[in-house]
Amino acid sequence: MIAIKTKSITYASTTAGDQAVPIIAAVTNKKIRIYSLSVSISIGGSNCYLRSGAGGTQLTEIFFRTLSGGQYPAYYSRVGYDGIWLYESEISKALVLNCTTASAVVSVSLVYSYV
Repeated sequence: MIAIKTKSITYASTTAGDQAVPIIAAVTNKKIRIYSLSVSISIGGSNCYLRSGAGGTQLTEIFFRTLSGGQYPAYYSRVGYDGIWLYESEISKALVLNCTTASAVVSVSLVYSYV
């Protein structure tokens, strides 16, 4: 049986590039499977995506702060079907947030498991 877990993290101020604190820590010989994902990016924020390890493979599409560059925060949400995951990291890699610019407030919530 796979142990399903939840995680929420808020980066009060991001840096350009990979964030120093991973969303989900790596576990030796395990992959991270993401079953649902919700991302919120502040006004004046940046475009972001998730990677498999620092400097690693891009796992998700880019989450745009806004489509029009307007005055509203961006919200992204995606849920897989029962028993089907959305994204999967490489073996022994952490799940890392990458942002194009600094100073955004980014919140990430997800449902995941190690496999």
